[in-house]
Amino acid sequence: MKELNYPKITIVTPSYNQEEFLERTILSVINQNYPNLEYIIIDGGSTDGSVDIIKKYEEHLSYWVSEPDDGQSHAINKGFDRATGVILNWLNSDDVLYSGTLHLIAHYYNSHKGEHVFYGDRTILDKDDRVIGINEGPSFKKWESKYFLKIPQETTFFTKELYFKVGGLNNELHYTMDVDLWNRFLEECDFVHIPYFLGGYREHYLSKSIEVFGPNKRNDKAVKEVKRYQQLYGSAFGRKPKVRKLFFIANQLRLIMEKSSKKRRLEIERIREIISGN
Repeated sequence: MKELNYPKITIVTPSYNQEEFLERTILSVINQNYPNLEYIIIDGGSTDGSVDIIKKYEEHLSYWVSEPDDGQSHAINKGFDRATGVILNWLNSDDVLYSGTLHLIAHYYNSHKGEHVFYGDRTILDKDDRVIGINEGPSFKKWESKYFLKIPQETTFFTKELYFKVGGLNNELHYTMDVDLWNRFLEECDFVHIPYFLGGYREHYLSKSIEVFGPNKRNDKAVKEVKRYQQLYGSAFGRKPKVRKLFFIANQLRLIMEKSSKKRRLEIERIREIISGN
């Protein structure tokens, strides 16, 4: 990939009191060694050691601030309002990107003219970086999204043009802002699936997904947001347990068939060549 073909990528990390994980997140971005990176950190006024960690790496940052905000969605929107990249991504302060991801996104952007959303698969990490699970799904078309939409947030990259066209994140949402955004994206375009693990989502006792999907579902606001999402984008039929189970089985069968296809195997080999070349 020639120097001129490195589109600018803007990554925003929203953070608040994530001293335990923040440095690993930052290093996963700056160690990409991507030559046209704009990295922005929006800290919500942390009272732990987060600001000291940010200052440690500020020479690698295009902008950072530590001040109170109105939550994660607001912080991300603040960062994207400053973005000058043509491709955007937000990476939460307890998650990581894997080596070569930004070069791979640039390659897909350059080779898929007219496409606006690119997403990869994810691993699930514990607090000590051990892999405890994966999210790996088949590719899908937007008409199938009600049945197969399960997109890892940290591995999803999208154009600035599309993000602002749909109005960005809803500042009122704190738990379902990503899937809400995906559905508004899908009104405009299909997604391009990159069949490779591009990042890791960290699961720990303070993870938002634990509040939403954990056994105790201890956060009433999170449950309310999920119900709103289901009403807006789902269907009563699709929420039935037996139907959900059928969708899951169909998803897994599609994945098995796709992974066994020659096209996907060749695509993965091509991905490995791109990553090893950078």
